[in-house]
Amino acid sequence: MNISESLKIAIKCIKANWMRSLLTMLGIIIGITSVIMIVGAGTGVRDYIVGLIQDMGSNAVLVSVDETQATDNDYITLDDVANIKNKVNGVERCSPMLMGFGRAVINKTATEATVMMVGVNSDVQFALTNTCDHGRFFTDEEYDANAPIAVMGLESAKTVFGYEDATNETITVSSSGKSMSIKVCGVANVDSIASTLGGGGGISEMFKSQSDKPIIALFMPCTTLTQITGSGAKLSSVFVIAKEGMDYDAVGNATVNYLKAAHGNYEKGMYTAQNMATYIEIVDIVMQVLTIFIAGVGAISLIVGGIGVMNIMLVSVTERTREIGIRKSLGAKTKAITMQFLTESIILCLIGGLIGVILGVAGAFGACAIIDITPKISIWLILLALLFSSGTGLFFGIYPARKAAKLSPIDALRSE
Repeated sequence: MNISESLKIAIKCIKANWMRSLLTMLGIIIGITSVIMIVGAGTGVRDYIVGLIQDMGSNAVLVSVDETQATDNDYITLDDVANIKNKVNGVERCSPMLMGFGRAVINKTATEATVMMVGVNSDVQFALTNTCDHGRFFTDEEYDANAPIAVMGLESAKTVFGYEDATNETITVSSSGKSMSIKVCGVANVDSIASTLGGGGGISEMFKSQSDKPIIALFMPCTTLTQITGSGAKLSSVFVIAKEGMDYDAVGNATVNYLKAAHGNYEKGMYTAQNMATYIEIVDIVMQVLTIFIAGVGAISLIVGGIGVMNIMLVSVTERTREIGIRKSLGAKTKAITMQFLTESIILCLIGGLIGVILGVAGAFGACAIIDITPKISIWLILLALLFSSGTGLFFGIYPARKAAKLSPIDALRSE
């Protein structure tokens, strides 16, 4: 008997008992579905988080103040920012990071919005992986002149203007009883960065829950932001960019040592330097381990499904004992009988694997759509899932196939 004949007989037997076959496949379907969903969605989440950190500056060191114990004297100042850039060995650029919240009125449409303002200088653009999609970033001269200018988030522009290129549009921003008309000089993909700096699910979500107004993000000169908010530039963090070839950790430690010397708080442990590239590696490793672990747990159902396949194939052997005896008496070889039952087992698992892949891909996209993330499902993942399901059918089908092949023709013909 050749392979094509084995396939025809296997498909015919599966169709004849389609409900039993479907229930047999259920374990395989659940296993493959869970593995595809978890790996695809998990990889998508990992890429999103890593991309977010990269957007915040994978080539930068974030130096932060421990705000739980900081006094006014411990906070970083704009003078510190200038001195870090000019005096600390290995530092090429340094940008303040100051957050502010307020009310915005879109001058063109009179639409009101909540605005997240991030006070920086022009150096921050070199820490971001995304340059302006439209327009430009503000210059050092505009920063020094406290220019009423800002780079707007790409999603923010689409939300309040209905289009991406909001260059040269104006927005009236109000905070602490003061207001200022801000001109949009550029549009960049910085919404997620502003949301993260603003507390992500904390502060920004609090504003969202208390108001039905849209939330927009503006990156503006830190000097301009202090004028709008009316508060001093007490910085809790700065972005430090090292020179080419310098060790980021060493530059971060040098910056921390400078701040300790400048503020005279050596013993407090007030400042920490966080290498953003290290965070990417940590997040990548953690997400990979979690994804593999959870996928492994989901794959246990494949073993359960395989046992179910073996059980049904043993039942099939018992039901078809007389058929096997007739075929063997007509000259069917042991190899042919083994091939037939192995083929049925593999096809059962392969069909279950195909259904599982379809449901897994749909489930991954459905789950990720809830959190607005794109899953990552490679062709290799699908092929591996199908190969694994076929291997399950082969492994758990060997015993029933061998049992059928070893039946004595006389004993088989005598069975009822």
